[in-house]
Amino acid sequence: LIEEEFPDLLSLENLQMAAGPPPATTEPGDRGLYRQQCASCHGESGQGRGSVAASQNPYPREFRNGWFKYRSTERQSKPLKEDLSRILRHGLGDSQMPKFTKLSDRQIDALVDYVIYLSIRGELERKLLNAAAFDLDLDAGDRVYDPSNAEKAKEQLETASELLNEVAGAWERASRKVEVFDPPKDFPIIGTETAENRDRLAESIEKGHKLFLGEVAACSKCHGESAKGEGNQAPDYDDWIKEWTKKIGIEPTDNEELLPFLARGGLKPQALKPRNIVAGHLRGGREPLDIYRRIRYGIPGATMPAAAMAAAPGGPGLTNDDIWHLVNYVLSIAQVPTPPQTSTQ
Repeated sequence: LIEEEFPDLLSLENLQMAAGPPPATTEPGDRGLYRQQCASCHGESGQGRGSVAASQNPYPREFRNGWFKYRSTERQSKPLKEDLSRILRHGLGDSQMPKFTKLSDRQIDALVDYVIYLSIRGELERKLLNAAAFDLDLDAGDRVYDPSNAEKAKEQLETASELLNEVAGAWERASRKVEVFDPPKDFPIIGTETAENRDRLAESIEKGHKLFLGEVAACSKCHGESAKGEGNQAPDYDDWIKEWTKKIGIEPTDNEELLPFLARGGLKPQALKPRNIVAGHLRGGREPLDIYRRIRYGIPGATMPAAAMAAAPGGPGLTNDDIWHLVNYVLSIAQVPTPPQTSTQ
């Protein structure tokens, strides 16, 4: 169905390269790439609970609910393929996500397509399970798919097809959800400054510092006045944790309530740590536009909110210029860290 409705979304050749058991050799080949390179962390089905996941902080990403943190698209949109391939090529600093420098462009493309496939499959399965739990009377014999009743089976397949098109369509539409944000004309940006605008750049950095500490941007509440992640906000958790704890009335710190979930393979909740900006591990990219988007859109799935933008000139909230001032301040204090480790395979 995906190939028929969205022929440019996934390549069958790429999926064949990534799927299946890993090759006998440790060298990347033309089969089994995902299990060889990714499954020990992200799990074979993309559920984020691979064999080494429990030892990591943060935990590996789960793909099955369709949430992705770092992207160039709007907050509620899917990432671009380029967003996923960039993470594979460059890794994520201050985490166990390495950079895969030994993989060819085609192998990277294969893994990107397979991650999207796992995400689509997982999100579809979750929607079908949700329908089974809340819309069907399983005790009375209702089933998500009942081949013994031709009329029902046809309706059920149509429903599944509609859900699949909804999930896959969100990926197909991602390229139309990219906004390009350019600084105002002659606005000084770190990395592009000249002798003529150096003083204006210093003014921009100072404005960004004041915004960082102020109530409107409120960056220091989480990141701290020193920008080292030492704010005074209470510990919080990402949406992956909240989904199976707070959303069903369980506190992530209640060990007794967590036991049934942990016994079935759940990972003990980890509290989020606000980014130490000074250390320079700016996940999602450290180009000015990358940082602009992190501030403007926030980080979906995490506690980093979208910026409160002014609805009208002079109204409450941040302006486009304000965000660029914050970008300059962040880049002025962020050190250049040791790059992420390189995958050994």
